Amino acid sequence: MRIYLIGLPGVGKSTIGKKLAEKIEYRFLDLDSYIEQKAMLFVDEIFKLYGEEYFRALETNTLCEISKLDDVVISCGGGIVKSPKNKDYILGPCIYLKADIVQIEERLRESQIERPLLTTKTVLDLYKERKALYEDFATLEVENTDVEETIHLILKEIDI
Repeated sequence: MRIYLIGLPGVGKSTIGKKLAEKIEYRFLDLDSYIEQKAMLFVDEIFKLYGEEYFRALETNTLCEISKLDDVVISCGGGIVKSPKNKDYILGPCIYLKADIVQIEERLRESQIERPLLTTKTVLDLYKERKALYEDFATLEVENTDVEETIHLILKEIDI
């Protein structure tokens, strides 16, 4: 089984994904990190050198490639929902992690990760653009207020 985590940057996809994978003895894969390893460039460098459209194509190709893996929790980049065809490659439960915008902004301020789109947009802008898309992709929506509780809810709903 593959379990996909989607949601805004800073919502906790990687944190939840790592702990969830550990709890159920699955591998954890961060899609952006995987793309960075393959491209030998950071996501922000890919955006600067080649643009968002190029990155989104890499993202779709990588999502297709990893759809063959099994027993893995996949943390998808926040913009995975921008390409409708990506829904075809999400073969397993797709959990939309949600959190309060203020809480997300606090997490992002503490993070050391460069977020290319947040140099020109706010978290609220991204939320307004993507909320309906996240809901369309999701098979389950979970509010991420507490890591252990979030993992418990996910496991209860996907019946592992």
